[in-house]
Amino acid sequence: MFAIVAVGVGSVAAPVHAASLDRARPLLIACFRSAHAPSCNQALVLTEAMQSRAADRELYPCQTLLLGLQAEVVMVQLAEQRGQGAFETLRDSERLCAGL
Repeated sequence: MFAIVAVGVGSVAAPVHAASLDRARPLLIACFRSAHAPSCNQALVLTEAMQSRAADRELYPCQTLLLGLQAEVVMVQLAEQRGQGAFETLRDSERLCAGL
């Protein structure tokens, strides 16, 4: 299933595939490693689409991890580096949400 989500102000809408974190993973890593604002913003959009899908499918453990992943991004945006914990949340989300 594909959805169109606007990514950032003034940018072109990009298709979001809610089936996995494959598309969001590079953005999340760039966000966690360097607090790259555009990567963080796009990662939030993509993970929001996934956590909404998880909620719709009543996959609450997956949804909870995705909400945690979004919180990790917000903490980076607030200049609160999360270190290895952010990468662990990403890994756990990938494992638990596989096939979403």
